[in-house]
Amino acid sequence: MSQTMAGVALLIVVLAILLIIFLCLYYLWSKTKQLEALAKKASTPKVQQSGDGNILGFTARSLYEVLKNQGDTPERMEEIKKNYAFYLSRHLEAVIEQGIIDQKKSRPVELESEMAVGGTRGEIISWLPLEVLRKFYQFGSNLRPENVEEEEKKELVKQLGVLVDDALASVNMKDYSGRMSELISGKYI
Repeated sequence: MSQTMAGVALLIVVLAILLIIFLCLYYLWSKTKQLEALAKKASTPKVQQSGDGNILGFTARSLYEVLKNQGDTPERMEEIKKNYAFYLSRHLEAVIEQGIIDQKKSRPVELESEMAVGGTRGEIISWLPLEVLRKFYQFGSNLRPENVEEEEKKELVKQLGVLVDDALASVNMKDYSGRMSELISGKYI
């Protein structure tokens, strides 16, 4: 009887160990599924407040028009200008860069008024008139940064400053002109 009791006890111990192993495996499997779901959720990009494609409800041409016509309260206009300055700078830089690239390839492209401009807060659609963009594109295509002497450099910085002044004056953002000119000229001249 003790031999059968030992056999039964051994069988119970083995079954208990197998049950514990299966419970541990199930626990690990469920935790792995939860981690995969969290990783998938974390990998999807999150859009922040002003990166949702608009700045205080304005995007593309409506953003340009509200800045041009001062079509909102003074407080909101300042907030719009402050948020849009970076994107506008990136838009102008992209057009200058496109001019530089196309000049090297000897193949001009057709400019478009709208451009998706990304930043640390997401991406918005920026809009500028083609006349403004053509001036920056032409500036970029005429730019030869590797062969610029100090006197020519000063003249190019001055030309760029005039272009930026004109572009920002059209949207009542002339206060940002000096800083934006410095940033862009520091990058390309």
